[in-house]
Amino acid sequence: MREYEVTIIIQSQLEAEERNQLIERVSELLVPGAQEENKPTVNEWGMRRLAYPIMKQTEGYYVLYEGSPDPERIPEIERSMQYMEDILRYMVVRKES
Repeated sequence: MREYEVTIIIQSQLEAEERNQLIERVSELLVPGAQEENKPTVNEWGMRRLAYPIMKQTEGYYVLYEGSPDPERIPEIERSMQYMEDILRYMVVRKES
């Protein structure tokens, strides 16, 4: 299976508990019902200053996921993240083999 990297920027004003729930929800979205060996790796980069304001926000919480979602589900994953109000930006990239 192909490896993908998914980077999201979460709104800075979210409480830690809400942010953790969102991170878990996106992880479940990437590989639904995954066992431990198939779960995506989650790297939280933390709060960072944005290069330019997004929706009047100057900071965001960065999270990087690495995993192997089904390539046919990528458009569905992107569409779902587009409608999550707490995600400022997202990017899905296929890793080179």
